[in-house]
Amino acid sequence: MPNGPIFASAPTMNRSVLSLLGFLLLLCSVSAQGGKAFFKEGEKLREEQQLDQALEKYSLAIQVDPAMLKAYQARADIYNLQGKKAECAADRAKVAELVPSEAAYAAEAAKAYYELGDHAKALTLCEQALRVEPKQLSALETKVRCALAMNDLDKATAAADAALAAKGTTDTYYLHGITRFATRDLKTAEFDLDKVIEWNYQYEPAYVALAEVQLALYGQYSGPTMQMRTLDKAIEKTTRALELNPASTDALFTRSKAYAMQKDYSKAIDDVSRCVALGRSDDAVFSQRARYYHGFGQHQNAINDLNKVLLKDAQNVELLLLRAECKEANVDLEGAIADLDAAKKAMEGNDAYDFDDRRKVQEQRDRVDKQLFELNRESDPPVITVVDPVHPGGVAQVSSVLSQVKVNGHVRDRNKLKSITVNGVAADFAKDERDPEFFVAVPLGPAAKEILVEATDLYDNVASMSLRVERTEGIPPVLAVTSPNLGSDRIITVAASKEDLFIEGNASDGSIIRSISVDGIMASYIPDTNRTDFSIKLVIAGKDRFTVRAEDQFGNGTDMVYQIQRKAEAVAVVRPPVDNGNKPVEKPTEKPVEKPMSGANVSSGTTWVVFIENSDYRSFPALQGQGNDVAKMQKAFAKYNVQKTITKKNLSKQQLERFFSIELRDLVRSNKVNTVLVWYAGHGRTVGGKSYWIPVDGKKDDIYSFYNYGPLKGLIQNYSESVSNALVVSDAAGSEASFYDLTR
Repeated sequence: MPNGPIFASAPTMNRSVLSLLGFLLLLCSVSAQGGKAFFKEGEKLREEQQLDQALEKYSLAIQVDPAMLKAYQARADIYNLQGKKAECAADRAKVAELVPSEAAYAAEAAKAYYELGDHAKALTLCEQALRVEPKQLSALETKVRCALAMNDLDKATAAADAALAAKGTTDTYYLHGITRFATRDLKTAEFDLDKVIEWNYQYEPAYVALAEVQLALYGQYSGPTMQMRTLDKAIEKTTRALELNPASTDALFTRSKAYAMQKDYSKAIDDVSRCVALGRSDDAVFSQRARYYHGFGQHQNAINDLNKVLLKDAQNVELLLLRAECKEANVDLEGAIADLDAAKKAMEGNDAYDFDDRRKVQEQRDRVDKQLFELNRESDPPVITVVDPVHPGGVAQVSSVLSQVKVNGHVRDRNKLKSITVNGVAADFAKDERDPEFFVAVPLGPAAKEILVEATDLYDNVASMSLRVERTEGIPPVLAVTSPNLGSDRIITVAASKEDLFIEGNASDGSIIRSISVDGIMASYIPDTNRTDFSIKLVIAGKDRFTVRAEDQFGNGTDMVYQIQRKAEAVAVVRPPVDNGNKPVEKPTEKPVEKPMSGANVSSGTTWVVFIENSDYRSFPALQGQGNDVAKMQKAFAKYNVQKTITKKNLSKQQLERFFSIELRDLVRSNKVNTVLVWYAGHGRTVGGKSYWIPVDGKKDDIYSFYNYGPLKGLIQNYSESVSNALVVSDAAGSEASFYDLTR
């Protein structure tokens, strides 16, 4: 055997190369044959109307042979039949990519993308087709439609002219006509569209477009005869279109505009309402119908339609101004002012509106505001109610040690108030609210004989209330904090990480205790008594002290300041396990914390439900159909493990206050309840941003007879240190959506 490398002879090497090439050609032949086979199977299934199965075969053919043009075309046809526009457009674009020299393929893809709504992509494909064949008619027509959709009138005009020059057909004349209409060349547009109808009297879109041209010509004519002719012609053309297609919403919408211009609002409303009945629900339909309703004097119907549009487009100045007009006509002057203010705000920073536009809106607002002012004019004086200081028999009882007195109460009036003063000092109150509360602290010298409260409304009706001053004892309440434990120096020591502190104590006085608070937050205590315990859960994060204040009914107050001292928490040292030499060392393992699954019961400790049901009202209509309240409550509280349910019915305001201030507190404390769930069913109101429950003895338009449940959650949490969770659900019947208020 010879040494060294062995080289194949030339004939042997040629045979190897030829064998390899033959194998590759055979592989390609098999692949091509497989693609054709799949395509043939797809064609057969397509003839049998088994479209889904045919799609699978075409897709397999494309996988085997990615350049199989017919498979892409066939699959695109089926996608088109099935309404899958995106898939159809993608396949047609692939065909145009495979054969860029065939303009018709790119034009077909452009049309598919136009129908899909991708106008930019469609325009690109049109340009591709026109570079190959400048007079490709389908590409020119699609280019016109895309340019119009993109509001590129120059490009649309050039393409429409080129299409008409290439061939005069009903389609090219139609596109030329609507392009000329868009550029306001109305006479040419009219000529083109008349030509379309002359050649094809069943060309429905041409009738609608010609009617739109007539409506535009109406604005160019000044003579009433010519104007009426254009409207008659518009109605005639749209009526003819509806004879061809009774479900044409475009024809109905255009004819409705012609009827409205003739002031025949009844027919205009009928036509546009038929559009809605036929399934058209775009904003243009509702805003147009609102205009017809406004012209027809049905202002509330107009407001209803405008509400639908403005719900989605709250910054539409034109529609806000229209709704303001409708509300003014409906004598809803406050609503009209609100819409005018919203329109003014929407105009800010909008270049479409100049100074004159804003000035006109302001003038309209001033006019409506003046109407509202005169409409509400009355001569009844306000009604003043002083809550504090206490004044039995009109005598204000004020502590003898006070040099100033806090005066608060409320004023009722049909209109808003201009001013409230106490002894000439202006009181604080919400000037944009009716029946506001007022607060003021006024100097009161030793010789002062009276407290004079005066209120003036917007119409200068004046009411006054005079209280004779009687000086009372000046002894402040006795106040003590009993928990947590205090040192003699009033220092409370807490852990450094503690964020809240439960405080308990008591207060006593010779007169009635009026309030007990901690850092200005009202504590839980028994009202209308001269001796009471109190409790409160105070957030102490970031605090180094807090102040407890008790005040009696005469204004005598006691303040006690307590220091908070934080101590570092002890760090637990974990010793490593000792190896005794006999047993292997086992490291302690931590049990993983189990997270509650969604919908699982909440671990809430002892849980009580309080159900308040008010229905038997004296000044409000009785509530009916409350039988499902229990079911709703159970559903809302389903994730809690409830141990007890307390039901209270038809509570007055005094009973509500006593129940939540005393009865429920004592029950929660004695039973160490952890979670309190409150459900209220009855009438409710929202006044001045505050939410109220209506007791059965509540009086209409008197918020001081309502129960303000806003602080209720905090009050419940202050019952006892055991309370860790409180939930208040107000299922209150009222005129606003906010009456179903869920707070946690």
